[in-house]
Amino acid sequence: MSFCSFTKEFNKYTSTDIDNKFITSYLPEASGNAVKVYLYGLLACKDADESLTLGKFSENLKLDEDEVKDCFKFWEEWGLLNVISEDPFLVKYLPVSSDKPKKINVEKYGEFNKALQALIPERMITTSEYTAYFNLMEDFSLPPEAMLMIVKYCVDIKGEAIGFRYILKVASDFCQRGLNTVAKIEKELSDYTLRQGEFAGIVAAVSPNKKPEVEDLNLYKKWTEDYSFSPDAVLFTAKKTKVKSMAKLDKELSSLYSAKKISVEEIGNYYSEKNKTTETARKIARALSLYVEIIDPVVENYVTPWMNMGYDEETLIFIANFCFRKNRRTLEDMNELVSGLYKNGLITIMSIAEYIKSATADDGFIKTLLADAGLSRKPTDWDRRNLKAWRGWNFSDEMIEEAAKISAGKSNPMSYVNAVLSGWKAQNIFTPDKITVYSKSAGGKMANSHNYSKEQLDDLIDNIEDIEF
Repeated sequence: MSFCSFTKEFNKYTSTDIDNKFITSYLPEASGNAVKVYLYGLLACKDADESLTLGKFSENLKLDEDEVKDCFKFWEEWGLLNVISEDPFLVKYLPVSSDKPKKINVEKYGEFNKALQALIPERMITTSEYTAYFNLMEDFSLPPEAMLMIVKYCVDIKGEAIGFRYILKVASDFCQRGLNTVAKIEKELSDYTLRQGEFAGIVAAVSPNKKPEVEDLNLYKKWTEDYSFSPDAVLFTAKKTKVKSMAKLDKELSSLYSAKKISVEEIGNYYSEKNKTTETARKIARALSLYVEIIDPVVENYVTPWMNMGYDEETLIFIANFCFRKNRRTLEDMNELVSGLYKNGLITIMSIAEYIKSATADDGFIKTLLADAGLSRKPTDWDRRNLKAWRGWNFSDEMIEEAAKISAGKSNPMSYVNAVLSGWKAQNIFTPDKITVYSKSAGGKMANSHNYSKEQLDDLIDNIEDIEF
């Protein structure tokens, strides 16, 4: 008994809550006496008066004891309470369900109750457990005979002390798959018995001490029928991966199915390549000087996509070493570089090396241009893009250097090189001997071969939809 409690006087002046669902859905189905018994029972639950007996309860309501019992059993049929003992008569209230009320005729399950208890002699089946079975059978129109077949199957696997939640889970799985008749369940269990030998070895490979269950058979059907794996392929995968549960084996086989690896040979090659990829991922992490606790995400998110692009281990290690020496020491940095190389068609180590060699030479030339323009800084990506553009305009390095010399002393020399070359291109000047339109007397600006007024320029804009290059 709790050290704190209400006095009888306190309870006398407080209220008893009634669920609205009881009023709207259950009350219309009941007689006046049944409602009286239910409500007084709620008060008794709240009051928790241990001196209240069935006789005193009946006397307070001015009803016979048998009539009170009948009322309580009426509510039990509607699933609002459980009669947990006849002598002494004890009742336990249940929450009011939000589902549509459904009356259960407990009497029709009399023979079922006896047969069920005989199948599970190791423990007494409680009223609440019986009620759970009744509800399931009512919900899925499952005959008692079919339910008993499911219980026997469960007992054969788990033993006579089996918990009822496992039975309900298996029975619910059967019913949700449309197996709710004696004939259908008999066939399912027959298939299970016939195939038990086929997948018993698979179950043993995963969990040596586990007995095959119907859930395992469902997975086995999925693998062999839906995915078209042979029993040998499933067993090979179980042994190869050394998974410790059927759920993990299902995940592995689903991945193999997605990768179109079905036969034993294909699966063997797949895992062999996967091991190589994993080792490559470790080498890349070491080259970047990264500590990676779990390597699988590195394989999945980086190395496998890189290899799918066409990069091999040697090339990826080279790129990783490059990233480390250039202080780009994260997988994200390396991924950014790989993506850039790929966009430029640089996949083999030879092509990347030649590109770097060419870029090194270009940087040397850019340094010369910077010096000619009066600048003392390192080449930047912007400089490299400019050089590529200028060459794309068909200018020789000699002409580009001439433009750099002309740009010396300007506030932004390299931008001015753009202006100089653009002017030359407009006037078709591509050799040094034709550089005659540049005039120092004009303030270092390129002479225009045409002078346009604002009106003429506006007309040009109006007469063209867009400029395409």
